[in-house]
Amino acid sequence: MQSIFLALALSLLLPNLAAADTFDDAPETDAFGDGLSAETIYARVLDNRFESSVQELALVSADRAGRELLIRLQMLWRRYGEETDEAASGVVSRTVIRYLDPPAMRRTGYLVVNRRDAPNDQFIYLESMRRIRRVNLRSETLAGTDLNVEDVVPRELDDATYRRVPDEMVGDTPCFVVEATPKPETDSKYSRLLLYVEKEHYVPLRVRYWDDASVEIKELRSPAAAIYQVDGIYFPTIAKMRNLLMETSTEARVVTLAPNPDLPSRYFSQRQLESKKLKIPKKLLVGIRSFGQR
Repeated sequence: MQSIFLALALSLLLPNLAAADTFDDAPETDAFGDGLSAETIYARVLDNRFESSVQELALVSADRAGRELLIRLQMLWRRYGEETDEAASGVVSRTVIRYLDPPAMRRTGYLVVNRRDAPNDQFIYLESMRRIRRVNLRSETLAGTDLNVEDVVPRELDDATYRRVPDEMVGDTPCFVVEATPKPETDSKYSRLLLYVEKEHYVPLRVRYWDDASVEIKELRSPAAAIYQVDGIYFPTIAKMRNLLMETSTEARVVTLAPNPDLPSRYFSQRQLESKKLKIPKKLLVGIRSFGQR
């Protein structure tokens, strides 16, 4: 699961960015002594992915009073190699997200087509209206949680520019730190991000998000103990997003994961959004893993 977040700040809730957070005097790549550039580190993060996946996710959102809301999602993702027809037409990946619960949102969903050097195609299907609309999902939250659609759709290397800044620890884990600035054509909700990438498996353990006003608005954390390995790919099964302004949080858990399913192309299309069938045949989900449920 890869990540991003929400709102505007009150100075009483958030301090101004400290000089240490702006990294104006960050050392050049060769000063780190390991020869790894920011682009290399982030490329290795992206290399640590399946070619496709089907996940069921449980999102538990809590407000400042401690009230909780459970949302379940089905997420299908596939990236396209250079030899495919989709890549030839500029498509890098496709993501389909559909609600399983709550019942009022069941079958409502999103389709994001990530394109190389062009704006993404973004669609929403509303079960209540039984129609698909082309939209801009920049500010679309997942059922009112602290997660936006942008936060769960995997980013690609060309979506941003990168700069390496001094390494830090996340708990007891040493991490590379990469500053990512989304490119204008991605129409991102964020002006910049800091990714804290654990050094052994290149899994982000922490992500910080700033808005267009240079206010830090959200933080995502994944515990190192929640990293699993499936078919040589390492990924966190738990991630918690905090809205630093609203003092709310959403915990996302991977309930099930099917690695590299060979799904027909229709599963990554507008047709899939309109389908009344949410259950994917088990014969297509070879090697599905379960990680428990809250």
